[in-house]
Amino acid sequence: MVDLFVCGICGEPYIGGSKPDDCPFCGAPKKFITGFEEFSTLWNGELTAQEKRDLQETVDLEVNATAYYKDVSDSNEKYSKINRLFKQFARVEEEHAEVACKLLGIEEPEMKGEKSKGSIEEDLKRTRELEKEAVKKYKKFLGRVENENARKFFEALIHAEKGHHDHVDRELK
Repeated sequence: MVDLFVCGICGEPYIGGSKPDDCPFCGAPKKFITGFEEFSTLWNGELTAQEKRDLQETVDLEVNATAYYKDVSDSNEKYSKINRLFKQFARVEEEHAEVACKLLGIEEPEMKGEKSKGSIEEDLKRTRELEKEAVKKYKKFLGRVENENARKFFEALIHAEKGHHDHVDRELK
């Protein structure tokens, strides 16, 4: 039987026989994926001034990563493993930027940021740095967040960014 599931972080639908282990759109873990009937949007509720600053910094980080990963994908042979990997990274990071913007109630900015470093090895190393930096910041933000929806968002971000970092480590070996 095929069911309709919805990610409680990004709000994207997923059709399948069971919940995926991670959201294919934003990388949130399975615990945030619900049946359609249980779904409610994440982007409501009041935010503290600190949460707004942290979410704005999140937008900036995710926009840079999206632009960078798109450039790396475009710089590699179409349909190659690196092209596909970075295309998926870019999709996930763009979804993160969109959700942060929704939480803030702002329009999504243009995806501008870093450019490819020119070699697969250097791009993978830079990706590892970006993902480690993001996890570190999101853990800090999670430690001071009060809004429950923002808390869920940062938990999901940490999970997704750690997954990217782990995947890059496997590629570097």
